[in-house]
Amino acid sequence: VAVSDDERPPTVIHEPIRTAPAGEPLTVTVQVRDPSGVAWVRLRYRSLTQFQDYRTLEMCPTGRENEYAATVPGEQIDPQWDFMYLIEAMDACGNGTIYPDLEVETPYVVVRLER
Repeated sequence: VAVSDDERPPTVIHEPIRTAPAGEPLTVTVQVRDPSGVAWVRLRYRSLTQFQDYRTLEMCPTGRENEYAATVPGEQIDPQWDFMYLIEAMDACGNGTIYPDLEVETPYVVVRLER
């Protein structure tokens, strides 16, 4: 059993995507930092309708320091609805966070689709 004094979640820095073409792949990139190390970063997304469940993609390191990315396939971006996403991150000590932070703003990003 590993014991740590680390109780702080990872720091997530992201420039929200505000518009994107409908039906085209959408790449989301984020900076995630944590002194104890990043265990994983996930992209959760769906169309802006209550009739769909969230889908999840693992965000992979891009090769740039602290940068992770995932690409949503174009066929999963339904042109009938705008698109929404959020980012989950967990550090090596089990501390997690969600971006955007519910304590600060709406806990998801809405992307207006260009139709």
